[in-house]
Order: sequence, then structure tokens, then C-alpha cells
Amino acid sequence: MSAAGKYLALAGAGARRALGERTALVGYCLFLGSILFIFGRVWRVLGVESPLPGVGPRELVWYLALTEWAVLSAPMVFLSIEADVRSGDIACRLVRPVPYVGAQIAEALGETAVRLAALGPTAFLCAWFFAGGLPADPRGLWLAPPLAFLASTLWVLSLVLIGLSAFWIVDTNPVYWIWQKLGFVLGGLLFPLELYPDWLRRIALFTPFPNLCWASGRSAFGFTPREAALLFAQGLLWAACFALALFWLSRRARARLTVNGG
Repeated sequence: MSAAGKYLALAGAGARRALGERTALVGYCLFLGSILFIFGRVWRVLGVESPLPGVGPRELVWYLALTEWAVLSAPMVFLSIEADVRSGDIACRLVRPVPYVGAQIAEALGETAVRLAALGPTAFLCAWFFAGGLPADPRGLWLAPPLAFLASTLWVLSLVLIGLSAFWIVDTNPVYWIWQKLGFVLGGLLFPLELYPDWLRRIALFTPFPNLCWASGRSAFGFTPREAALLFAQGLLWAACFALALFWLSRRARARLTVNGG
């Protein structure tokens, strides 16, 4: 079997695992619907408006639906890496034909694809119902699926990086909590970056976090081809940066395991 075939097989295994966890999928769908209902009501009562023309409570509900869709679709892959390190199984997995990090990413992306497929209809139907219709400019919505997949992929890559930190700190939860909260704030999970103070928005745009949340949600406000191409390019650039970081950190982790007698 070719290398590509092996990765596809691993992705298929991850997809089947996600399909087998039907209760979890239903739970994610209910959670997403609850979030949209609560914030939809809050924004309608407050009458929140954005500096962007034509953006109001309806568009903010769609924005939140798309950002939550991308975030909830990424599995907590760092926990499985941490478990392998804690149990010592990592030593056996590192000598398998498929590189350990690549295998983890492939399985996680397979699971991500299933979650995106399950949560996507929920996000769109709940957003349409709780917002009272489509956004004022719905032309950008056709870009939401590829942008959400790219955002979820970035989440997966970053969570694998966090998982590899278990070689040094064992308990990766504190690192995840910090990364998650930075992603929620600087990524604009609940509120678009257009509502942020100028200084905070400038800081956020120099980080990968907007591509983890804001980029997919931004499609609820409409898109020009130039804006869409720029966001895709930025997402791919950050994916390449994460891939390089994974390559470097995985080599360091393997060397550390060897030095420690693993």
C-alpha cells in the first residue's frame, strides 16, 4: 500500500470511530443549537450592531454558527497523544511504518470530516431558524464549508502540537486551556474582530487565531473574491507553519524518548 493509501486508511478509521460515537455527535449538535438559541436571544435584546454596514443580530447568529461549527468539529487529539506518552505505548507506535504524528493527524482529520458533516446541517438550520432567515448578504455562505474545514484542520494541527508537549510536561491540559482561550478571544469565536478595539484587532491579526475562528464566520457577512482568496492563503500559510513546527517538535520528542531509553 502506498503512503497516501495508508493515510487514507487511517482517516477512514477515524471517520468510522466518529460515526460509532453517535451519542457524542448528538450531544455536539444539541450544544451547538443551545449556544445559538441563547446568544441569538441576547443579541436581539441588546440590538448589537457591527461597524460593518448591513451587519446586525441576524448576521451575528450566523457568524457564531459558523465559528462554533469549525471549533466543535476538531477532536481532542492531544488527549490520545498524552495517553500514549503516559502509558509508554508511544515507544511501540513510533516504530510503525506510518509516522506517528502523520497517523494522528490523518485519524483526527477523518473524525473531523464526520463531525463537519454532522454539525453542518445543524449549524445552518439552527442559524436560519434562530436568526429569522439568511444573512443580509448570503453570497459568502458557499465559502463557509471549505473555510470551516481549513479552520478545523488548523485546530487539529495545533492540538497535535499540544499533544507532543506531553514528552516534556506530561499533563497537557494547562497548555490546551491557554491555547483554547487565546483562540476564543483573539480568534473572535463569539464576536467578530470588527467589534474589537483597534489595538486588540491588530494584535489578533498577527496571530493564527483569526484563521481558527473568525475566517469561517466572516463568510456570514458576504465576501469579495479578493477577501476570500486572502483568507484561504493566510490559512494555508499558517497550516504550513504548523506543519514545520510539528516536524521539528516530533524530531525533538523522538530524540528525547531515545535519550531516556524508550
